[in-house]
Amino acid sequence: MDFNENTKPQFMYRHNPLIEHAYDIFEFKDNKGEYEPVGEYTLLDTSENPELTEKKVINLISILNGRKRLIDVTNLTNTRILFNIVPKQSEDEPTKIIFREHDGNGTSKENAMLVLEKGVLNDDTIPT
Repeated sequence: MDFNENTKPQFMYRHNPLIEHAYDIFEFKDNKGEYEPVGEYTLLDTSENPELTEKKVINLISILNGRKRLIDVTNLTNTRILFNIVPKQSEDEPTKIIFREHDGNGTSKENAMLVLEKGVLNDDTIPT
């Protein structure tokens, strides 16, 4: 790696300063040389341990950055994490993903929502 080579990750996150249980997601734009907001992760189940929530966000950012190794959160939860992609009404809409948790009993419950601008994910594979 060249010392002068850009080593900034493509995606990063920050706590949303206005919404207690939300994180803003940013993408580095080479043409502008800075990060711009491209999405938001909002916790819906506010009883969740904040440490667990942040680790989930870190894992999402790791996936967006193409990393395969994720933080193991099994010691912080006894549930399975499920998700579904909300069908788009038009191709210009952002991608919305609802995360759900299932503890093995009854139905799963909504846990969080991820919203990403069009083009952040491979939109060809997302149903409209």
